[in-house]
Formats: sequence, structure tokens, C-alpha cells
Amino acid sequence: MNSQSIEFDRVKADSPLPKIVRKSFRIPVEDQKNIWIMINNTPYPVQDIALEGIAITAGSSLTFAVDQDLSNCELHYFDRSIKPLNGHIVHISAALGQNWKYGIQWEGLEKKVSDWILSIVCEMKSQFLKKDQCPADPI
Repeated sequence: MNSQSIEFDRVKADSPLPKIVRKSFRIPVEDQKNIWIMINNTPYPVQDIALEGIAITAGSSLTFAVDQDLSNCELHYFDRSIKPLNGHIVHISAALGQNWKYGIQWEGLEKKVSDWILSIVCEMKSQFLKKDQCPADPI
């Protein structure tokens, strides 16, 4: 190699670097006709769902702003409706040629609402894992 290279030092075991650990998992939503959210009287498809929040898609980068508070949202899961939900936008992203993706983190969930969301996430996780399992090949 003709150019200078960077030398790396081994990180010590007692290093003060924080561990990054996801507290929750995201479940991708495939049935966006039956799983959606109403925000400010506008329905948005849910991209994925977790215990602490959801990701939605929208056609415009001007739909929401980072740190924007959302109130009185209504999550629809087939025949169930969970409301009122409050949260805020934690991130905005987009891939070339795709809709904008907005991450919403819930705030101040009542225990009953939190339990409903937990049951939905668990149900979806179970279905997702079951779908991804391949049947054993016959011998």
C-alpha cells in the first residue's frame, strides 16, 4: 500500500465506552391495509411497530418535523383501535425513490394502552417468526 494507514489500538476491557443495546425489537408490518395510524385526521401506513413506538411513511418531507409533538393519535390494528396515543417524531429518513419514513416514540402511555401495544407486538412477532420458519425437508 502506497498511502499511510491508520493503526488501531485494542480497546481495553474496562473501557468507558457505552454499550449500545436495543431495548426493543421492531416488527415489520406487511398488512398496511389493516394496520395504520390516524394522526391529525390523516391515515398513515405503519412500516414497523415496537413497544416504544412505530415508523410510518408519508409522501412528503414536510409532513412532520423532528421533535414535533403528536397528540390524540389513533392506532388501528384490524378491528381494534388504540387511542389516545401521544408521542413525538424522533427521526426522519428516506431512500432514493421511496416515501419518507418517520419514527414516532410514544410518550406517557397508560398501563392499559401499553399492555394493548405489548399484546399486538407479541402477536405480530409470533406470526412473523412462524411465517419465516421453513418446513423440514423430507428424508
